[in-house]
Amino acid sequence: MRSLFILLVFSILSTQGFTSQPTTKEFLENINSSKFDSYLYGLEAGLDWANELTYREHKMEIFCKPNDLEVSASLLKDFIKKEIADNAAFYKKYENEQLIGLAFRNSYVSNFSCQQ
Repeated sequence: MRSLFILLVFSILSTQGFTSQPTTKEFLENINSSKFDSYLYGLEAGLDWANELTYREHKMEIFCKPNDLEVSASLLKDFIKKEIADNAAFYKKYENEQLIGLAFRNSYVSNFSCQQ
């Protein structure tokens, strides 16, 4: 589990094009632009990689995204907007924190639950 955390943090911090992560407030203020699209794709790639590694090492999946799903920045933004809206009090309280990675992960767990 520790390696999963390290991988997720590394994937968030190593996203191309940004020297720092956006705060929740900054992300939402720019959600209709393409400003953070490459950041989102970096999060998505890192989370997919972490999911694959967790499965290989522990036979456990974090989420069960369909293999044939084509993910667009627009879809990722919709997932994150829904996660933030569903937990508005939390994200409002911490709007000046860098929680988009958390929102992203939570949205994937909600949208691609492994429970049948």
